[in-house]
Amino acid sequence: MTSKDEISRDRTAIRCARATMLLYSLASSRTTDTAGEKEGQTRREIEDLKRKLAMEKKKMNQIKLCGLMELLLLVVLVLLLSTFFLVLFLGSTS
Repeated sequence: MTSKDEISRDRTAIRCARATMLLYSLASSRTTDTAGEKEGQTRREIEDLKRKLAMEKKKMNQIKLCGLMELLLLVVLVLLLSTFFLVLFLGSTS
């Protein structure tokens, strides 16, 4: 009778050990999934920030280009006006 009790106790102990191992592996896989989710979220945030940085750089380049064009137009306007007044005053004296 004791051998049957010992066998059943051994089987119960083995089942408990297996259940403990399964629960431990399940818990560790959850923490791994959580870490993976956090890593994925961090990567998405980094990609979003990279996109925003690229957009800001593009905007800054457009602003610089517009400023340069404005300066160029002002220089051309000053040259045209000075030429006009030179021709007007020099042409009227002759």
